[in-house]
Amino acid sequence: MSAIGTSEYMKIRRYVMNLILHAGKDPVQIPTINELSEKFGVSRPTISKAMKELTSEGYIIGRRGIGSFTNPAKISPSSFGRQLPLIGISLGNGLMVHLDKYYGNILAELLKKIVAMPAIVHLVSTGSSDKKQIICDIMNEQLDALVVVDGNSFVSDLREKGLKVVTTTETHWLTPGSVSPDYDAWGYLCGKQLLKENRRNIVFLHDEKPWNAAYDGFHRAFREAGTHLNEKFFLKDYRTSLTELKNMVHYGVRIDAVVDTLWVNNEVADILMEENPELAKTCALVHNLSSEPQTAGFHEICYEIPFEKIAEETLKLLLLQFSGDNTGMDIRKIPMEMIIR
Repeated sequence: MSAIGTSEYMKIRRYVMNLILHAGKDPVQIPTINELSEKFGVSRPTISKAMKELTSEGYIIGRRGIGSFTNPAKISPSSFGRQLPLIGISLGNGLMVHLDKYYGNILAELLKKIVAMPAIVHLVSTGSSDKKQIICDIMNEQLDALVVVDGNSFVSDLREKGLKVVTTTETHWLTPGSVSPDYDAWGYLCGKQLLKENRRNIVFLHDEKPWNAAYDGFHRAFREAGTHLNEKFFLKDYRTSLTELKNMVHYGVRIDAVVDTLWVNNEVADILMEENPELAKTCALVHNLSSEPQTAGFHEICYEIPFEKIAEETLKLLLLQFSGDNTGMDIRKIPMEMIIR
């Protein structure tokens, strides 16, 4: 089966599985092949294949001359006695395949909090990067609510269609109903610390969204001190930033600190040590506490993303939406601790 065929097949399978979940112990009739083909824009042969497989697995019961129905016997025992809400989690636009430390941690915390509501979690997977198709795919999932991690421009459209949506760990699409680490406040705090340590020649890697969310805070701290950061030290493209850093060190540019919000496997420390081991005595590394421990002895100023607190606040916003109380649907920024080591 081709990649497109697989995607189309899974749309139908997820739709039917969610229909079974919502139906509970009462069997409901499934739309006809023609109706499903029109609804999803999927070929009739693909729908027929999905229906046959679901029937052979026992999820669908065919009644001659009447149609196909959901099979209550296939409902999970944990949701049979009580109709639990179906909460979707979408990582970005639903096309993500691999999880790094950041996405792995936030997904783990969200899963723990949401299933304890109690609720059933549905991991959203879309079949296109087209905005209209993403919206269509998500609405067809029959969700009671959706959590979007690192949300996108489709969130407002989903809300307009009546879907309860909470966004989390965003940095540049913050709207009421969003939870985010307070990067700006942490950048300001860290900027004050760098000034206190008399570190003014600072390289900022990844000066583009979302990695530069804290950089306004750094600018503000330095402006208040009557000085300015060197704009030439703000490196924009993550694909070339490490090479640019290496060249700066190679040609003797003075660097007092490197602010790194992306790399977590000692990439920066390794480059600095390779080009000039003496920098371990004079240069500070500003990075995520989840980075691999570096052994070169660099002074470190770290931040820790409060994944558990983010998940807790996300759950509170979900519960507010289910209660019908939208007065508390604000933007919630979670403080981040500065750790010096």
